[in-house]
Amino acid sequence: MSTHAQLAGKLLADAATFFRTLASQNEELKDQMTENATVFDQMAQLISQDPTGMLQDTSHSALAGRLLKDAAGFFRTLADQNEDIQEQMHENANVYEQLGNLVEADPMGELQD
Repeated sequence: MSTHAQLAGKLLADAATFFRTLASQNEELKDQMTENATVFDQMAQLISQDPTGMLQDTSHSALAGRLLKDAAGFFRTLADQNEDIQEQMHENANVYEQLGNLVEADPMGELQD
């Protein structure tokens, strides 16, 4: 079974890939999406390698949780602007937000079946 931190690392890496895809498809968003991807990749590594670690005075789990919830907000915005992907983006947003809360509260916890 995977820990909240392991799952958070996977979702953060997946979001980074999504941001890179957006960057490659939209020149206007390229710089911002590339920067987002880099931040999400870095956080994915930190939370995966050291779930209880700290970056300055903030825990990796708190930072990962914030980024996951930021991604959820981004996905909701995309959903509101794109009817074709609306349902999927809302589902993604819910998963990211829920795991963001879980990893902040207990990075070493495991999802219950």
